[in-house]
Amino acid sequence: MKKQPEITDRTRQKFVDAFWALAKEKPVSKIAVSELTRLAGYNRSTFYEYFLDTDDLLSYVENKLIEDVKKVAQTSISDEKPPTEFFRMVFSAMNEEIYILLGPNGDSSFLSRVRAELIPLASKYIPVRPDSENFDYLIAFVNSAMFGLLERWHENNKDISPEEISELMQRLVSGGVMEYMKALGNLPPAESLSQ
Repeated sequence: MKKQPEITDRTRQKFVDAFWALAKEKPVSKIAVSELTRLAGYNRSTFYEYFLDTDDLLSYVENKLIEDVKKVAQTSISDEKPPTEFFRMVFSAMNEEIYILLGPNGDSSFLSRVRAELIPLASKYIPVRPDSENFDYLIAFVNSAMFGLLERWHENNKDISPEEISELMQRLVSGGVMEYMKALGNLPPAESLSQ
């Protein structure tokens, strides 16, 4: 007899919930099927009806998160909206689970997957052609800076609003870090910058 879809979805979700509970406490690479089944309240054979192994479950949750953020990003692209609005919407869509996967307990390849999905969508707001000299380095620099800010924002319990983090990011990208430090009056003497 075939299981009803709502039972199947509910069972799968219990494994996903167990995964997130464990991922908050330990590296995702160390999560074992026995822990997942105990926490979800099912046996191993039930787990294997839904997932091949823990890597398969990790792929499942990563794919779902990326699709959710992509949907928000795609609906946020507009000629009328400034880049800050696009990034604000994307950052607002990034939930606790994304930061778990981007953090020290997460999956080191997840950031590359997120970048690969978001860069083509964000490219509308990048005023440089992909065939420009050193384009890959430019994108790597901007991405590292943006995701670094997002990680710090999350670590600080999102102590400023999505609008404020988006505006800060926009100011740093459009005006440069040095100009931002000058505006704050915290720029070190020129001789210390050249050392």
